[in-house]
Amino acid sequence: MTVQQLADQVLEDRKKAWAKADQKTAILATEQLGPDDEQAVRRIVAEAGYEGEALEEMARQVSLRVVGKVEALADKLPAQGGD
Repeated sequence: MTVQQLADQVLEDRKKAWAKADQKTAILATEQLGPDDEQAVRRIVAEAGYEGEALEEMARQVSLRVVGKVEALADKLPAQGGD
């Protein structure tokens, strides 16, 4: 599985938890995932078959991608027109 696919799985997995307590605000403020979110990332990456050093590296990449997606979804700035 790719980083993108794993990040999408994490976002889907965490949707319900984030609906109860707006964790997205904390993610935007700190630019990193919380402990529960990190656990979800590690679990999903491990379930995809990654182990050892590969698990650590993929979990890091997936975490960064999830943070980036949360930031992108929260972006309220209007798109700039092409010049």
